[in-house]
Amino acid sequence: KYFQARKTHPRALRARTKAHHRRRQARLRIREMPAAAKASAGRGTLRFGHADVLKAVRSLYDDELKPVGRVILKRLREHRARTMALATSLSADALDPETMPRVDPDRLRKICDGMRQLRLFPEAGNEYSVRLVNKPDSFVELCGDADVYPPEVWAELARHVDALHSAGARLPGGRYACAKALASGAVPCLQGLSLGRMCHIVQVAISHQKILGYRDGFLVPFHLSEDCAKERYALKQQPVDQPTLPVASLDQVRAGMRQLLRRYSEGFPLSSVKRLFQTFFQLDLSETALGHAKLQGLLSSPWFCDICQVTSRGACQVDVLPAAGPARDAPAAGLPEAP
Repeated sequence: KYFQARKTHPRALRARTKAHHRRRQARLRIREMPAAAKASAGRGTLRFGHADVLKAVRSLYDDELKPVGRVILKRLREHRARTMALATSLSADALDPETMPRVDPDRLRKICDGMRQLRLFPEAGNEYSVRLVNKPDSFVELCGDADVYPPEVWAELARHVDALHSAGARLPGGRYACAKALASGAVPCLQGLSLGRMCHIVQVAISHQKILGYRDGFLVPFHLSEDCAKERYALKQQPVDQPTLPVASLDQVRAGMRQLLRRYSEGFPLSSVKRLFQTFFQLDLSETALGHAKLQGLLSSPWFCDICQVTSRGACQVDVLPAAGPARDAPAAGLPEAP
């Protein structure tokens, strides 16, 4: 009677049941695939060959991104995540590339070095980059702060960032990851731009336009960021955090930088300066207590032009080097000698 009432043949009902089962299995695959990919990552490394590397490099050219080793590595995992998703009837971006098996960096470099279609070039540190033979470079300088964009771009981006925050969404902290997140958000001012160009827009939005700032490792509207808070503390000439050691005075920072650069004559990363002051001088170096929101700004100020220079190296890495001219001797400001 049920079939007569529904006018449904048992064969049609079985077909409908099978279709329902297939849909349920697809939903289960969506939930289970990231875990399966993580398990695969734990079992070994990503398998790839020359064709995979060439595809990754060409895609980076299309994105106007310089093919440095770590970015090629990232792109290989992105391609594998996309392939696995499509193979299981998921959307192309359903799987997180971070759940893919890791790429052996030594093997990747060896393959790049042996490919006739590529030329390998050393970069800063242990990094390297590759170029396609007979194809001109057309990469965006990601670390440049030059603002070549119309005001409308920044106004629209600021509105979008505020809307994301109001909706409870957070942008990832890396420029590359943030640019990819913005690219998927249908922001009109970013339509048609390469991923490399969007990475540069993120850089300028942070460094120059002050649309974005960092908080807890994520990018948020600048007025809610740690960077904005540091500017307020710098105006008051106060440390951001309660210091655990005495706060260094300007004279102590000058004397300390001079001693450190005598010890490390080839310079050191800007990111290690505060740790070196704590280790050698038992002092907290607070740039905001000295009126600067950023340590780079403090060490680039006229107070330090006779002691050090701050330079960029490689992919937005910043080093502190001895000043080009002879440094003037000054009192040690009560600091112990750096051993």
